[in-house]
Amino acid sequence: MGEVAVKSEGAKKSKYVKSIILVVCILVALIIVNNIVGGKLLTLGNFRVLIQSTTPPALVAWGFCIIFTGNITDLSPGAIVILASSVAGIMGAKYGLAAMLLFGILSGMACMLVNFTIYRVTKVPPWIAGLGMTMVYEAIIGYYGAWCTKHGQKVVTLTGVQRTFGTEPVIYIMLIIGFVIAYIFYNHSSLGINFRAVGNNEDVSKILGVKIDSTLILGGIAAGFFFGYAGAVKEAYAGFVEPVSGLASLSTVFQPMAAVLLAMAMSNMINIIIGVPISCFLIMLIFNVLTLLGVPSGTFQETLLGVIVILFAILSSRNTKGVVK
Repeated sequence: MGEVAVKSEGAKKSKYVKSIILVVCILVALIIVNNIVGGKLLTLGNFRVLIQSTTPPALVAWGFCIIFTGNITDLSPGAIVILASSVAGIMGAKYGLAAMLLFGILSGMACMLVNFTIYRVTKVPPWIAGLGMTMVYEAIIGYYGAWCTKHGQKVVTLTGVQRTFGTEPVIYIMLIIGFVIAYIFYNHSSLGINFRAVGNNEDVSKILGVKIDSTLILGGIAAGFFFGYAGAVKEAYAGFVEPVSGLASLSTVFQPMAAVLLAMAMSNMINIIIGVPISCFLIMLIFNVLTLLGVPSGTFQETLLGVIVILFAILSSRNTKGVVK
């Protein structure tokens, strides 16, 4: 027992040291890059913009943390977030902020309930069913946009107080609330722990008495909470979310996925839930530096994001046998 305790204490100290080294490396890199861009990076105004733009992707990434640890590969959250944004915008414009947040969240949860029910009932691989549902959700948004155009109306655009959730300081509060809920669910709730156990080994979990179907479906609904929450915040932050089609929503999930993969790669140094907003911020920082260096947004930055996703996937799977979860 004493030897086990010593090893555990040594592991904690090693993790602590690695965390300090990581923080120091990030700070040194920031100072160097700040000098390169003429001091424009490390300013209060720039950091405020970065944190605000980091908030929606971080909320989406926490949802991905849940479904990935359940060994589920689903790329429909991009379309779900856009659909939830549209619903949140419509309800917010008509009934106020409370309705905006409530119906945005309910939309995300309902979509993930549908997705996970399909996975468990039909036994269709999640990545296939997810792509199909992506087209369904995009079509719903597209039909609404077409209906608005046909009747001479504009797709909802939020202004003034309707954008409260996306403005300072409320957007920081929304990020903190999301973090607290994600941290408690992932690390301390029985559903979160059981969901991860099922993702790790479904057969063993069943033997231990975990109800597989209900655990996966409820875990999916929990992930949907974050996608719907992100949709409401994104609508408030942007004021308007453009409808998409032809699986174009897939491109919106690459940044949150990259953040999750980086957080997984750093999980031996820092809790993955804490690592997600840090990873989102660092990725946003990379593109901010490119912009400050005069690199236009578009093809090059999108190519870089693709490379980042691949690199982080490699890092996150170095010590993992099989697929990245």
